Amino acid sequence: MKLELIGKPEGCKLLRMTLEVESPLSLSSRIISLSIRGDFFAIPEEAFDEIQEELCGATIGEFADCFDRLAQEKALEFEGISSKGLMELIQKELSHGS
Repeated sequence: MKLELIGKPEGCKLLRMTLEVESPLSLSSRIISLSIRGDFFAIPEEAFDEIQEELCGATIGEFADCFDRLAQEKALEFEGISSKGLMELIQKELSHGS
């Protein structure tokens, strides 16, 4: 199942996330592929790209904790994006029953 999520969660800039997950969509669905773009800043960019790749295989329920752990491990500095904001986009989709 491929999801195109766009929004401006609280405390974040405009975010666009393309997420491919196992069907049906639930907190236990595994992430197959992930792309996060938007008006945020992340330095170094290479580390952000690595994080997106490494999040593949995690479940939706693990997403926020994994994002935060990987960002800390890679000393990623970012502004305009947060794991909480990304999860807010995903939660909206979950609540719509997709």
